[in-house]
Amino acid sequence: MINSKHWLVAIDLTRMDEVLVGYTAFLAKFIKPDTITFLHIIESGPTALDIIEQFPELETKDEFEKIIRDEINELVDNHFDDKPPEIRTVIKEGRATDQIIDVVNSLEPDLLLMGRKVGFVGEGVIPKQILKYVPVSILFVPENCRYSLKKALVPVDFSEQSAKGIKTALELVKPEGGEVTAQHIYQYRAQFFPYMLSEEEKKKVDREIEKKKENFIGKFDIPSGVEFKLSRHSDGKLADTVYSEVIGQQSDILIVASKVKKLPNLMRHNFTDKMVNYSFGIPVLIQKNRERYQKFLQSVFGNS
Repeated sequence: MINSKHWLVAIDLTRMDEVLVGYTAFLAKFIKPDTITFLHIIESGPTALDIIEQFPELETKDEFEKIIRDEINELVDNHFDDKPPEIRTVIKEGRATDQIIDVVNSLEPDLLLMGRKVGFVGEGVIPKQILKYVPVSILFVPENCRYSLKKALVPVDFSEQSAKGIKTALELVKPEGGEVTAQHIYQYRAQFFPYMLSEEEKKKVDREIEKKKENFIGKFDIPSGVEFKLSRHSDGKLADTVYSEVIGQQSDILIVASKVKKLPNLMRHNFTDKMVNYSFGIPVLIQKNRERYQKFLQSVFGNS
């Protein structure tokens, strides 16, 4: 996401757009993209017909699209200042999920921004489907997020991609002099009666995790200002452990490194899926390595 030049923002002309466009304008002040494209999908089928029936005075499809463009332009003007980046508007018709994937593949943006609906009416596009099939980083913005980047939380597994997530977080919080916390979640191996881990065995695991953390810091040159939180997970959802840290730190954004998985994992819930499906109440950035993910998708689905 660092130094990203082109953003694609998927809007659906609902109340969610006020938050999404507003947060996009807020974020653009720090990252300063060259271009922001706002994409709206006119759902084909009965939904589109219902919308058209609300405007019987319109005679052509172009007139209908002009109304949509004017509404988008007004929304953008209300949130961006006098010197916005280049603004483009794209209107497509069809199934929203399919069209978003097609437009991402066509325009190749650096970042895709989408609303994450929790309380607002409407199911929206299924985040998991978009997540699987686009190679770009995705920022999911909830309807109740605040415009702040003072504290970022990055779940880490001590990999190269995790290190990149930390460095992205540092870049995001830098303008406001913010803080970054890296959280590593681990657990003791399963215990079955009558064999239970001794306290010494548990301490040994703790020491091993601490050593891995120090090796990670040295290998990837992680700045000393990054706070590390080693969280032991015992039961419940992994996302609950992350959420507890979000609340404790009062985090403003969650950054999750998405790593390329093997084919059997493509349709399986993994850590990234769980983070997207969980309602954290703050923006969640799923950071991807575009080149690696593109190669992976091509290997699975071919070049078509």
